[in-house]
Amino acid sequence: MKFIISSDAWKTTLTSKQATRAIAQGLQSVDPTLEIVEFPIADGGEGTLDALMNATRGTYKTATVHDPLGRPVEAKYGVTGLSRHTCVIEMAQASGFSYVKKHEQNPRLASTFGTGELIRAALDEGHRNFILAIGSSATNDGGAGMLRALGLKFLDTEGQEMSGDLVQLKNLDRLDDAEFDKRLQECTFAVVSDVQIPYIGPQGATRLYGETKGLQAEESEEVEAALQQLADVIEAHTGVRLHDRAGAGSGGGLGGAVQAFFPTKWYHGIDFVLKRSGWENALSGVTHVITGEGRLDAHTFLEGKGPHGVAKFAGDKGLPVTLFAGSGDIDVAEEANEVFNEVVVLATSEKEVEQALEKPEEVLRQAVARWYAAKRGE
Repeated sequence: MKFIISSDAWKTTLTSKQATRAIAQGLQSVDPTLEIVEFPIADGGEGTLDALMNATRGTYKTATVHDPLGRPVEAKYGVTGLSRHTCVIEMAQASGFSYVKKHEQNPRLASTFGTGELIRAALDEGHRNFILAIGSSATNDGGAGMLRALGLKFLDTEGQEMSGDLVQLKNLDRLDDAEFDKRLQECTFAVVSDVQIPYIGPQGATRLYGETKGLQAEESEEVEAALQQLADVIEAHTGVRLHDRAGAGSGGGLGGAVQAFFPTKWYHGIDFVLKRSGWENALSGVTHVITGEGRLDAHTFLEGKGPHGVAKFAGDKGLPVTLFAGSGDIDVAEEANEVFNEVVVLATSEKEVEQALEKPEEVLRQAVARWYAAKRGE
């Protein structure tokens, strides 16, 4: 039996590489002779940069930027080995969840400014062909921070520049693009996203993901109103209507800013990564596929998500797929059995989740070992 292990990142708990390694170790603890291919994957969120750099033997670069709360950090971007002119920018490297502790989460203040700084650093290096991965963000600012970092000014009715609290954008009157980086129009952006949600509305950035990023229920209406005003002003300035546009709400609305101001092509996250990384070629001789993610929920089944894409591609080749999830509800696990051949959820209660988070790699290794030992005993 030959396994390929392709786990996505487990939010802020495990990187895709760490989760993939832990699964491999669990298998090998039962049978050290197993043939295993470790192939971490990502769907446009955290880990996408590493997946593309590893697959193409690309080169990492770093830049000093600001994290979601304005603190200076060293962030990575990369140049693929396939083409020395293709630069990979991962939003999570500058504006991701990993920078913000739970008690610090505040989408009203969290900004995508650092993502704009990463793009500017790459432009300064001469890059004009970009892959932009926009998942795993801690932000909900509609891409305003990124646009500011690239020179766009947000003005109120008195012509004063606005910044800071996202809710201030309810008073946005117009945009000033006199200093907006002209080099962007010389570029191409392949935008890689795991979801295709609109900018605002019941299925938009704020209402669908705001709470998971720390937004309080009583704040959501104000934040939604701010994004509504931002969308109105962007439409007046560019002619691009973001309000109900597919993908505009991805990355906390950064997807909309990109669509309005950058030359873009849009791609489902996992489909893009699997094809560009050569994942299908790595299936040669494989008899079983294992994937993983931190939480099994309704989002698992979205088209752009990692485990769903792995199951789809592997299923087309007749390969069985097992999903390991850190946590999840039993009813969702039953639904998942329609997509995956087997589903193993490590924790289903709050107490089990807390215990698992103390030593996530060890808990995952042990769960995989138990699963494979039982499988061998069939």
